[in-house]
Amino acid sequence: MNVYTTDKIRNVVLLGHGGCGKTSLVEAMANVAGLTSRIGKVTDGNTISDYDKEEIRRKFSIHTSVVPIEWNNVKINFLDTPGFFDFIGEVEEAVAVADAAIIVVSGKAGVEVGTEKAWELCEKNGLPRIIVVDEMDAENVNFHRIVEELTERYGKETVPFYVPIREGDKLVGYINIAKKAARKFAGAGKRVECDVPADLEDDLETYYDTMMEAVAETDDEYMDRYFDGDTFTLEEITGANKKSVHEGAAVPVTMSSNTEVLNIHNILNDVVELFPAPNEKKITGKNDKTGAEFNADFDPSKAKSAYVFKTIVDPFMGKYSLIKVCSGIIKSDDVLYNAAAGNEESSTSCTSCAAVSRKKFPNCRRATSVRSVKQAALPATPCPPRLSPSSSRRPTSPSRTSIRRTPLVRRARKIRSLRHLAS
Repeated sequence: MNVYTTDKIRNVVLLGHGGCGKTSLVEAMANVAGLTSRIGKVTDGNTISDYDKEEIRRKFSIHTSVVPIEWNNVKINFLDTPGFFDFIGEVEEAVAVADAAIIVVSGKAGVEVGTEKAWELCEKNGLPRIIVVDEMDAENVNFHRIVEELTERYGKETVPFYVPIREGDKLVGYINIAKKAARKFAGAGKRVECDVPADLEDDLETYYDTMMEAVAETDDEYMDRYFDGDTFTLEEITGANKKSVHEGAAVPVTMSSNTEVLNIHNILNDVVELFPAPNEKKITGKNDKTGAEFNADFDPSKAKSAYVFKTIVDPFMGKYSLIKVCSGIIKSDDVLYNAAAGNEESSTSCTSCAAVSRKKFPNCRRATSVRSVKQAALPATPCPPRLSPSSSRRPTSPSRTSIRRTPLVRRARKIRSLRHLAS
């Protein structure tokens, strides 16, 4: 994987109710971007983000996984989070380091409790977001109904960007609202132009008017032009949409079929074009020595600073941490000050994480990923030394999943079973 500057990085968390399709969406995006050559399924236990044994056995996400994807010369660090409230801690730690969010909504179930919780987390953390309505190839799915439900709950800031074209119960194409143009899927990632179906013309006009209202609200000049009946160019619409998404004034609503890998390219394009890069945000800290405010702002020329958002103890790899680099360039074997513990710690290597796989880097600069994950390198994992031989069998900290049974626990259970048989 290439090393990207901060402006070529997007850190995106996937949120939503349990079973709504977050992991399947990551799987589809990884396939479209060329990261994988086949589509894994949660039910088959072969997705790239649900790789833990308990996740495979239970067939749902338990941990937050980082999956970096390259699209249009931009590196997108996707954080796939659990949907069940039992693992809300995993969700909150991912939200804390993300710059934007994708909220996945089931086309069958519509807006659920997990959807509302995801929206609240985005509001609390000020995250720009996109809503993806999944399962558009399922029976009795009504995109228009879900849009109305979203508008009823969250107001006119939910703006449809695409309308699905369905024939029977199959998703066969889409309408781009901004362009007022329709496309049909032609297999192998190809699309061909087509006429807007007559039964969707009213929806197109309604959604187009909603989008133009959102565009007009971004600028006083645009507002005057809108009331004068003037039209906006595609470039003006695109620029206004990006501004309104950054400010949280508009939330695009799109759709997909993750299992059939349809309309995934448009979602990736929107992530690149509409979501902010890390350097478009400000981040400040405190200088422990002077007490003065420190403006990190993801500047590689400033002193090194990073935020550890997840530490994992693996019985085979040892202990490693996922970090978000806020300033400076973190290198392998750097000695860093741990403000929480009040002491210095050294890292052994910088590694980019792609779910279960790792790739070493000499350093983590600007927006790259390493053993300590940087804002621009979210999938970074600063990996401290492996556990010593005396402790490698029995880590003192909990393993990656608290559900996993350690060798000591398995041995104790075996002894109890033998005693029970003997009695």
